[in-house]
This record gives sequence, C-alpha cells and structure tokens, in this order.
Amino acid sequence: MEFDPQDFDSSAFDSPAFEPSVDFAILADAAQAISGKLFLLGGGWDTLRVGGFPARHHTMAIGLRVRIPWTWTGRPMTLSIDLQDEDGGSLFTSGPLRHGFEVGRPQGAPEGSDIGLVRAFTFNHVPFPSAGGYAFAISLNEQEVDRLRFNVFQHTRPAE
Repeated sequence: MEFDPQDFDSSAFDSPAFEPSVDFAILADAAQAISGKLFLLGGGWDTLRVGGFPARHHTMAIGLRVRIPWTWTGRPMTLSIDLQDEDGGSLFTSGPLRHGFEVGRPQGAPEGSDIGLVRAFTFNHVPFPSAGGYAFAISLNEQEVDRLRFNVFQHTRPAE
C-alpha cells in the first residue's frame, strides 16, 4: 500500500505535542551558544548564597534549547524570560526579556524533523530583595512553558 499525501490529516499536528517546547534550561555562572552548541561554566546550580539583603548578584546565565517542530518552521516566534519572586512578581523593572526569532528548515534535514535552537542569556547585577525562592519563567509565544527555580539564602558563618 502506498502513501497518498491527500490521505494525510495535518490536523494531528495542531495538538500541544507538536508545539515548540523547551528541551532543557539550566542555570549557570556563564553560558555561550555557538554554532548550535551550548557552553556552560558552573552550570546546574539551584542555590545562591549572598552576604546580606538586599543583594545584587554580579552575573548569572541561562542556557537553553528550544525544540521547534517541522510544522512551525518559518513562523515568527517569541521567547520571553522573566525573573520572578515567590509571589510571581517580576524583578525586571522593564518587563520580561523578549527574543524574537524564526527558524528555517536546514538543508538536508529529513522532512518532519524537529529543529533545535540553542540560546544563552546572561544577566548582570541581578537584584534580590530578600531570601527565598525565585524562578526564571520561560515563555514561548506568550505561553509559559518552563520555570527554572532556585533559592537565594544569606551566608551563615560558623560559630567560633
């Protein structure tokens, strides 16, 4: 039996399983995305210790990979990142960081393949008003798809 393209029901690709998603997101001290590869320094942490509050952390980064289904290639998309406190309040005074992009179909890629997009974001002098839980909320096309959670605590000194 041969496949007839007219018998193909493309509506199956409209389900959430075939929407762009975040394969992974990781906190790091530094991150770079070069030629489709992610380079991390001090990656994978979930706890930040500071001297006192309010605090300002000198630098932190997010490395991530977005999976773009074949049917979404050629469409304009937006990746947004917002740093939020435990109550969901944004710590970015100018609103979430927004990155617009459009992914094409690489020459030679098998039809129907997902396309990976690697990105790195660096944040300098990040303010933390108090100890507690924080999260980078990651959204694709204004829909939250991931939360990169971490805690910020004050250093404790051992008793002498």
